[in-house]
Amino acid sequence: MKTAKIAIAFVCLVALGLGVAIAAESGPINDKCPMSGKSVDPDKTTSVEVHFCCNNCKGKFDKNPGAYLSKVAKAEEGKCPMSGKDAGDKVSTVTVGFCCGDCKAKFDKDPKANLAKVHAPAKGAK
Repeated sequence: MKTAKIAIAFVCLVALGLGVAIAAESGPINDKCPMSGKSVDPDKTTSVEVHFCCNNCKGKFDKNPGAYLSKVAKAEEGKCPMSGKDAGDKVSTVTVGFCCGDCKAKFDKDPKANLAKVHAPAKGAK
């Protein structure tokens, strides 16, 4: 009986931890529109996939994606933005927010080049 209670408590803690991780990653990485500088409308977003060569590079990026967006913008097509090696199947998705549909449309014309304009607060600073 005691073992069952411990197991249930563990499962609840894991589920709670996963819920927090999912909530923390949902929504835009930025609070100011990269195109206008105005406040972001959370309903006006676009997602950008970033490909990496390995889990080490992906993990470093995932800890603070905002710090590496300019590297992503400058990376050669098909190359890992962290190492410069050939990118593989390791992928992170960054959600970028905009003030309006017009700014989103401008960004979407060349997302990679426009990533350097995104100023995301350091993780935990929001």
